[in-house]
Amino acid sequence: MNQFKMLLTYLLLLTFPPMLLASDNKLSIEQEINGYMAENNVPALSIGVIKHGKVTSIKHFGVLNRNTAKPVIENTFYQIGSQTKVITSIVTLALINEGKLNLTDSVQKLIPAYTSVSKTNAWKSITIEDLLSHRSGLPNYPNNVSRKDGEPMIGGYSKEQLASAIRNMDVQENSNKEFSYSNFNYALLGYLLTQVTNKTYQALINEYITDKYGLSDIISESPVKARFTLATPYRKDDRNTETQPWDMGLLTPHGGLYATVESLAELMTYQLKAYRQKSAISPFYSSRVSHDTALYPGLSYGLGMFEATPELGLFSKKVYWHGGDLDGYGCEYLFSPEKNIGIVMLTSSGGREFVLLGRKLMSQLILNNKD
Repeated sequence: MNQFKMLLTYLLLLTFPPMLLASDNKLSIEQEINGYMAENNVPALSIGVIKHGKVTSIKHFGVLNRNTAKPVIENTFYQIGSQTKVITSIVTLALINEGKLNLTDSVQKLIPAYTSVSKTNAWKSITIEDLLSHRSGLPNYPNNVSRKDGEPMIGGYSKEQLASAIRNMDVQENSNKEFSYSNFNYALLGYLLTQVTNKTYQALINEYITDKYGLSDIISESPVKARFTLATPYRKDDRNTETQPWDMGLLTPHGGLYATVESLAELMTYQLKAYRQKSAISPFYSSRVSHDTALYPGLSYGLGMFEATPELGLFSKKVYWHGGDLDGYGCEYLFSPEKNIGIVMLTSSGGREFVLLGRKLMSQLILNNKD
């Protein structure tokens, strides 16, 4: 399922009554996960729990591959899908803090040679902020991205394809600046970052994530090449059928990164701190700017994170989240600054039930913890 359809899945889940997401029992997180995996035939799942702003629990369940039956171990990698957007946002905001980029910079200003003369004004109207907040009016994917639904993306996406997509895209001057989730926003954003800095996307992650915060287990190349442990992905419509990681090329900044639950849980501690302080200068605080999505009351999107207020009916406290789904791998990433808590989950076979599990566990965490 592509990322736009994944967003629709998220939104459909919003219609579930809150009592279906809250826990009616006192099962532990471990019991909840074991029951979920058995019921849904899920091969692997890793979870990190944050309480009082610190990682208090990391647990791994299931097997790396059904054929070998080797158990999931510490620092197992998964592809994280659209959770990658959170990482791309952090790098972008760090560059803005350094004065190398501005929220008001236009796409046309940054890559003038790529935009057609007839569409100059339209591209001028699209800013870095618009890309970050999904208010650019750009399509989810350009026409030269093709993939059969349910299958992985293979063959990458080249500079030539990106340039062609920009030249031929039917982009309009978007005066209304309405929210419309688009993977291409972040793919284009990632490319702009490399052009501004003359560095590769992975080099930027190394500089602004790995080296600065010690989060070394966030990478763009397949962990197999680096001889790290990678969980084998399985189709979510048939969890006995093995699939493969996505090879995304220049589309990677929207959904192609790999990470461990250990690294994402540690990332969340930094993000929680920034959100609790409402630090406008922290690259982890993506809600320094936030826009109503106009989809449901209480649902907003900042510069890389969704925001759900109690008005939405999902949680009793304000919760920020993202996540991702790649027709195999899945990621859920939810935190509450007010309660100083959060949950990160990674799996080798995602889907609707995985999203619901994340929300159920987050609801339990909110109810059971005081800060």
